[in-house]
Amino acid sequence: MKRGSIVVFASGSGTTFKSILDHSLLEESSFSVKALVTNKMDCGAVSIARGSGLDVIHYPSHHESFLKDDEPDLIVLAGFLKILHEDFVNRYGKKIINTHPSLLPSFGGKGFYGMRVHEEVKKSGAGISGFTVHMVDSSIDSGTIIAQYPVPILPSDTPEDIAHRVHILELENFPLVIDSLIRYGFRIEEDLVRIDYA
Repeated sequence: MKRGSIVVFASGSGTTFKSILDHSLLEESSFSVKALVTNKMDCGAVSIARGSGLDVIHYPSHHESFLKDDEPDLIVLAGFLKILHEDFVNRYGKKIINTHPSLLPSFGGKGFYGMRVHEEVKKSGAGISGFTVHMVDSSIDSGTIIAQYPVPILPSDTPEDIAHRVHILELENFPLVIDSLIRYGFRIEEDLVRIDYA
């Protein structure tokens, strides 16, 4: 099977990026990681990428020419803490996916990122949280949902406990969602993402 290609956008420690990269190195993986794009050249994800011999591209200065020269099958946002330019989303929006640390549409939108999400989940008294994989559109966290994975919230949980449990779930499952999208292909119909399982 010919492998697909992805480019990962990340701004943080790189744990989610590393989980994706590790999956890509498996013999049975459907994809390879071509490069890391970041707006923070001193972040942990950059160290991981360079240690793996991957190209690191600074956003927004060089990403456009790179993608135009060799367009990937999927653009994956993995802890990328910068709003994408509207023209970029318009050009690549049908192949950009993101992960968000809540069950959207709850606890999403402007201002809901990182620990803020889990603090608001705890304040709300919700009994469940999780993470969402969704398409990226011109608004924040409003793109078509691809997959959601729930976790229970215990009465004794702190926001840090919730964050840890959600993140472990994300590390385990986000690479599998990417693999399925590349392996089987997908299309958007009536605001649903349909994976073409064969």
